[in-house]
Amino acid sequence: MRSIPTALTYQRTAMQRPRGIAPSLQHLLRPTIARSHKSLVTRRAITDNSVALNPPASTLPPPLELPEKRPDQAKIKYFYRLGKAYVGFYKAGIKAVYHNYKLARQIQGQIPHGLSREAALQNGSLTRASYQLLLRTRRDLARIPLFALVLTVCGEFTPIVVVFMGLSKAVPRTCWVPKQVLGAQQKLEERRRRSFRDGTIAPDQQPLVEQLPSALLHIGRSLALYSEWWDRVGLMPPLLDRRVKKRLEQLDLDDHAISRDGGVAYLKGEEVELAASDRGLDVLGRPEEEVRAVLQRWLIARKKHSAFKLLLNRPSAWQDL
Repeated sequence: MRSIPTALTYQRTAMQRPRGIAPSLQHLLRPTIARSHKSLVTRRAITDNSVALNPPASTLPPPLELPEKRPDQAKIKYFYRLGKAYVGFYKAGIKAVYHNYKLARQIQGQIPHGLSREAALQNGSLTRASYQLLLRTRRDLARIPLFALVLTVCGEFTPIVVVFMGLSKAVPRTCWVPKQVLGAQQKLEERRRRSFRDGTIAPDQQPLVEQLPSALLHIGRSLALYSEWWDRVGLMPPLLDRRVKKRLEQLDLDDHAISRDGGVAYLKGEEVELAASDRGLDVLGRPEEEVRAVLQRWLIARKKHSAFKLLLNRPSAWQDL
C-alpha cells in the first residue's frame, strides 16, 4: 500500500541533505520551510482570533431567498410562493435561536461557579464570541413566545403584520428580514442626526450635573434605548439612567474584549457594523473599511476618554476632547 507523505515527512526530508543536491544549495530549502511554518502559525492565529471575537453566524438572520416573478405567472401564485419563502425564513430563524440556546447552555456550564458572565468575560474565562452569544440568545428567547404566536396566526402574512403593526421589537433578531434591518438602522441614524442637530453638550464641555438629563436623552436616542413616543410627549423616559448605565457597562466590557481577543482587524464585516452601531456610529452608505477605521479610532480614544463622553460627540470632535 502506498503511504501518503505527511507534512512532517516533507519537513524531515527537507532538513536533511538530499542526494544529488550540492551542499551550497541546501540553504535554499530552509528559508522556504521557515516561511511556510510562519505562514501556518499566522493562519492559525487569525483563525483563533476570529473564533474568539465573532459569535456564530446563527446569531444573525439567515439568507433570505425570494422567488422571482415570471412574466406569465399569476399574481396569486407568485404571492403564495413569496409567503412560503418568508415562512421558511422565519422558521430557520427560530431554529437558529434554539440552536443558540443549546450552545449557550454549554457555555454557561463552563463558567466557574459563583462567577457572573460579566466577571467571566473580564477575567478571560469567556471570549467575546461566547459572551455575545449569551447576550443575543437571551434577547431572542424573550421574543420567541409572542413572535411564534404571530407566525402561527398570520402565517404567510407575518411580514406585513410585523411592518404595519410595528412589531419589530417582538421579532427575534435572527428573524429580521433585510428590509427590516435596513429600516431600523435608517430610523436610528436619522434620530441620532436630529439629536446632534438640536444640540446636547458642546464638545469642549464636561457633562455637569445640570446637563445630565440632556446627555442621558441624547445617548438614549443615539442608541435607541427608549421609544420616540417619550420625545413626542416631552417626558423623561422612566429608568433611563439605569438603561444608559447598563449599556455603558456593556460597552466597557466589549471594548476590553475586542482589544484582548484580537482587535478590530479580526472582526467580520457584519460584526464590525453591529459593534459600530452599538457605539452610536453611523454605518449606512459607508464602506466596511471606513467603518472599521472609525471603530478602531473609538478603541484608541477609549484609552483616554469614557464611552459616555465619546457618545456625546461625533468622531470628528474626538481629537478635540
